[in-house]
Amino acid sequence: MLTVYRKSETGIERCDGEAAAAGLDEAVWIDLISPTQVEIEQVQASMGIAIPGREQMQEIESSSRLRRESHAIYMTVTVLSNVSTPNPRNGAVTFILSRQRLVTLRYSDPLPFKVFGRLVETREHVCDSGTMAMIGLFATIIDRLADVVEMAGQDVEALSAQIFRQADHSTGHQRYDGMIQRIGRVADVMSKTRDSMMSLSRALTFLSLTAAEMGATKDLRNLLKNEARDLNSIADFAHHIDDKITFLLDATLGLIGQQQNTIMMIFSVLAMVFLPPTLIGSIYGMNFKDMPELDWPFGYPLALGLMIMSAILPYWFFKRKGWL
Repeated sequence: MLTVYRKSETGIERCDGEAAAAGLDEAVWIDLISPTQVEIEQVQASMGIAIPGREQMQEIESSSRLRRESHAIYMTVTVLSNVSTPNPRNGAVTFILSRQRLVTLRYSDPLPFKVFGRLVETREHVCDSGTMAMIGLFATIIDRLADVVEMAGQDVEALSAQIFRQADHSTGHQRYDGMIQRIGRVADVMSKTRDSMMSLSRALTFLSLTAAEMGATKDLRNLLKNEARDLNSIADFAHHIDDKITFLLDATLGLIGQQQNTIMMIFSVLAMVFLPPTLIGSIYGMNFKDMPELDWPFGYPLALGLMIMSAILPYWFFKRKGWL
């Protein structure tokens, strides 16, 4: 899909479909979402640049993701999407800045692009040029990452309260498998978030270095520095959440181990309690001819009493030692 944002008398105008193809030459920002080959060729002809293929966007080496070719800057970053679904994922997004015009190429639909697209139509100054559009997109992506990290922090706090509250009121048969799944999902989101922050941080560093060469104003360079500082502060908080996720996972596994030990201890105590009565019952179950208790009227009550006492004594001993 091809979407074009261009200047008009009333501000920034969004064009889709045939109108977008017709307005490529006046576009400030060209957004390619899972484009067809025809759309790619139209943009290449209008911009005079090469659009990278999908496989090229997946390459991880810096020379492929961050480069400058003649009058164009190519930057590929990883952007998190589908955070509110059971399957969050990272997708590669390529930014191409050429002659103050911006092209974005993506095969996913992250929320920041929708938010910035609506913002462009109401605030013209955020898309005065391709450079401003790119900086605005970076800022929107960083804001979204901050929201994701904050939500992860809230989930971790809720999990922490639930795990230790449940541990305090544990009756020995609590189930923690659901909590491990929740911890795993938060850890997965945070892992993808850190990947996105890392790629964005590299892009901002690269852009800061090339901004001076391209004659960027001091205000633009300050905006890039502010975004880099915001990203670093989010990364610090994300590191704190990662540590807490690791702690919660270790604590949950420890509680599961403690619960299993309690269960095994109960079985061991039951075995020790019933072993002596079983021994006595086995002895008196051997019907030898010369067993003196066979003809004794009090033999049966004596055997029952011995069984009861042999069960009570081990239980009393374990209780006194504090093993129960």
